[in-house]
Amino acid sequence: MVQSFVTSNRKLVDMSIEIVIDLETTVQRLETNIIDNSPFNPKNKIVSAHWRLIEDDELGEPKRAVFYHEEKETPDRPNELIQDLKKASKIIAHNAKFDLLYLLEANFPIPKKVHCTMVGEYLLARGQHIDKSLKGTASRRKVQEKKSDLVDDLFKKGTGFEAMPLDTVIEYADADVLACGQIYLEQKEEIGSLQSVLDLSNDMLLFLCDMERNGIRIDLDELERVELDYLKEKETIEKKLNFIVSNVMGDTPINLNSGIDMTQVVYSRVVKDRELHKATFNIGVDVRGKSLYAPKMSANKFANAVRNTTRVVKKTIAHQCPRCKGKGFYQKYKKNGEPYVRTTTCKDCDGRGVLLKNTTSTAGLKLIPEGPIDASINGFKTDKNTIRKLIVQAKEKDNTQAVEFLEGITRLNAITTYLDSFVKGIQTWTRHDGILHANFNQTTTRTGRLSSSNPNFQNQPKGSKFPVRRCVVSRFAEGHIIEIDYSGLEFRVAGELSKDPQIIEDITNGKDVHKQTAAIINQCDESKITKDLRQQAKAYTFAPLYGGLGMGEPDHIRNYFKQYFNIYKGLKEWHTELVDAVMSEGYIKTPSGREFAFPNAQRLHGGRISNQTAVVNYPVQSFATADIVPLSCVRALRKFQEQDLKSKIILTVHDSIVVDCHPDEFDEVINILVWAMSHIEEEMIERFDYKPLLPLDIEISYGKDWLNNQELTLDQGA
Repeated sequence: MVQSFVTSNRKLVDMSIEIVIDLETTVQRLETNIIDNSPFNPKNKIVSAHWRLIEDDELGEPKRAVFYHEEKETPDRPNELIQDLKKASKIIAHNAKFDLLYLLEANFPIPKKVHCTMVGEYLLARGQHIDKSLKGTASRRKVQEKKSDLVDDLFKKGTGFEAMPLDTVIEYADADVLACGQIYLEQKEEIGSLQSVLDLSNDMLLFLCDMERNGIRIDLDELERVELDYLKEKETIEKKLNFIVSNVMGDTPINLNSGIDMTQVVYSRVVKDRELHKATFNIGVDVRGKSLYAPKMSANKFANAVRNTTRVVKKTIAHQCPRCKGKGFYQKYKKNGEPYVRTTTCKDCDGRGVLLKNTTSTAGLKLIPEGPIDASINGFKTDKNTIRKLIVQAKEKDNTQAVEFLEGITRLNAITTYLDSFVKGIQTWTRHDGILHANFNQTTTRTGRLSSSNPNFQNQPKGSKFPVRRCVVSRFAEGHIIEIDYSGLEFRVAGELSKDPQIIEDITNGKDVHKQTAAIINQCDESKITKDLRQQAKAYTFAPLYGGLGMGEPDHIRNYFKQYFNIYKGLKEWHTELVDAVMSEGYIKTPSGREFAFPNAQRLHGGRISNQTAVVNYPVQSFATADIVPLSCVRALRKFQEQDLKSKIILTVHDSIVVDCHPDEFDEVINILVWAMSHIEEEMIERFDYKPLLPLDIEISYGKDWLNNQELTLDQGA
């Protein structure tokens, strides 16, 4: 770990003194050339600390301490930093979690309050895409910018801060501290009604520091078994898919990972002229990277556009190449008759050994793209959502081969993601002590929902059957992994914000809306709905909340979408109010004070507006996952610290909190988690001046690992 600086007892802090700080650290390169700047890598150290005190909103003189540098044999001035940290009431930094984790790992004292200027800038952007880096923020605000040219050049050459000229490091870091301090003082003047959500975000930052330091115990042997199971399944699926491809395409070799090749297999068409195709469907991206498409086409116009820009793919038959006799190469000879040492790749067959000849039969699965939105630069889309729509189309046409292929592709893509993102990610980032310290980020998504990396735990599939979960185990002998999560949180929040009387009645009466949805989409009685079917149905319950219309779904599901707003009329009226607010005010806000701006919103045909999905989505998702869940996390950590528990909070995923529970603290942990997540009314009033209408419902499970668990009723845990 980073070097440790043991501190004495804290003195009384001066509430008028704040400290703005920036650390420079070493960086390690892992075997895969991945950059690792984590404080949990035992080889990483603090190179230098740079700070200024702020008294009465005035920035003091620059201070610095050098701990690990080629020009310094011994640590320089750590005591002054310790004393300044002790007397400060608040610590300020850009991307503060990075600096805080290094300070905490080195046992420096930390003020109880924090202000992350990156979080502040993120909130002030009100959902707009901006460069949140310190350099980008300083440039946008026209404050002191760092002199980074020399440092950037040295970084490109692989030189770390510990080997750079010390004067260069000092100049670079001092500029960062000055810029951060100036940004902080400007943000204080601008934050206004966003103060309450900023306070919660900064409290959540301290929670994330604690959680990341705790880390997750990983059973690497079990993870290897999961990997082998996935690899076996992947091999089986690939064989099956290649058999289908051979059947529908003939002898043409197909790469299942290629978008162009998949377009041929799925749609039986290939782009004739990429530029013509691109121009026809107006394929491009906006400033945020979001795809842009042409205005809505009629069915006939779209069909003609498809025919004009693509051609039909034909089945092929492979014939032995006569030039190389099927070898893929041939021997060349010199003028004197002597053979060259190396053979030459056959130009006729390009080394394949066979020549492909078209037949008169159309190849592929012959599925039909729904409209211009399904266009891609490679022809037509074959992403996850499009494939889901095509499966519906194939089932309606009783095309069993297409269904089998598309479902196989869906599963193959999922397995590939699980192997790359989770299995490989966990193996890469789990430290030698068996603990994984994943990274969590507050400023990546537009709604404030957490993201994570190294690996991405937020991207795991919902539900209880994800096998990677069984690799998460307790660090305590006879310990348990406890998970507590909100039940139907987003639906409750939609009812809360819209004040829809039917949603309020359904929740008050304990109606299981997900079970009801599952019965409709599976066309069966509610008594036949299993836990898995209920889980799958959640997407359909939530889709109308976010403006979904059921496009591409079977008739009975499309009817469900139509009936939804006839039942929940208050929700529909609220959506209209949000749209009107955007058009009149340019922004919307949540009860926490969080705001989302839509400066370029325009009215479309039918009363909708551009970005309508985001307009109706953001308030629900944000209030649920960026306000309620963090509030619960902060409350749980506060109780854990007050009672000095050995148990560790190790994860927050989606709308849940996961705890590695010491065997002696089971009942205590359960009671704290129930209190933290259920009884938040008083704190919501205190923080947001908002009294919720609806109670929150929770579910609890526990087990020896994160997968193999059992449900716990509240009376058991009380």
